[in-house]
Amino acid sequence: MKYNFLLALLLLCGIAQAQSTKVILKGTLLMATGEEFPYRLELTEANNVITGYSYTYDERDEAKTIIKGKVDKQSKKLTFKETEIVSSHSVFTKAFMCLLQASLEYRNGKLSGPATNKQLDNTSCTEGKLTFANNAEIENLFSSHDPYDVEIRMGEKKKEEPAVVAPVMPKAPEEQVGTDKITAGVERSYDWRTDSIVVDVWDGGFFDGDKISILFDGKSVLSNYVILKQKKRISIPLPPVGIHTFAIVAEDEGADPPNTASLMLYDGTVKYSIVAYNNKGQRSMIKIKRAK
Repeated sequence: MKYNFLLALLLLCGIAQAQSTKVILKGTLLMATGEEFPYRLELTEANNVITGYSYTYDERDEAKTIIKGKVDKQSKKLTFKETEIVSSHSVFTKAFMCLLQASLEYRNGKLSGPATNKQLDNTSCTEGKLTFANNAEIENLFSSHDPYDVEIRMGEKKKEEPAVVAPVMPKAPEEQVGTDKITAGVERSYDWRTDSIVVDVWDGGFFDGDKISILFDGKSVLSNYVILKQKKRISIPLPPVGIHTFAIVAEDEGADPPNTASLMLYDGTVKYSIVAYNNKGQRSMIKIKRAK
């Protein structure tokens, strides 16, 4: 009996190892801006779970991220998300790039589908579409690599009583605030009713050491500040009349260019969600128009 049990365990270990499959998928990432970039997945599949890395752009400027996901071999679907940046280089693009989340389906010789995501603060990023067409590797990903199935019974399992599940009370819907994206040459203007501007500023993505300054009507209200995951709040008195300028200056791009800052501006109970992204030395501008 002991011998048979040990043999079964060894057999199971051998099968588990056989299930591990390494796959390289090469394709393209087409952004909503019309830009197209090379995109590569180097992944390992085991028991329908994938881990590995993604690479965007070409080899000289490639951005490398960690990925996690699942494979549905029966319906030939692949879902994954980029979870963490390993390395990145500054590449000029009109798109607002974030970590991707993809849902792909294999049809007509192509594995393709939408690639979307939001930053940790729910800021929407530029949408895209992933397409892979190297069929041999795709077929390898969706093929079953189990040489045989093994079923081991160690006696009848006691029938379990169904668990009692407590009813889940629905959560109240959170207030949704649209996000404006601003960069050098792309500004926003807001009519203002209260006599102050309350500002929360933080790093809404992954902390990488971005540093900013904030100017109001040309005067510094926050200087060379390294934005953190925790929100920093400042309050700026607003003159009763006129048009005023609010500028976010990129002092340092940190480890993952460009410089990206998340802000929430409060006009009393009215909120304006903003993401400012710039290369070092550039600035994003907001005009505040004092309403009568």
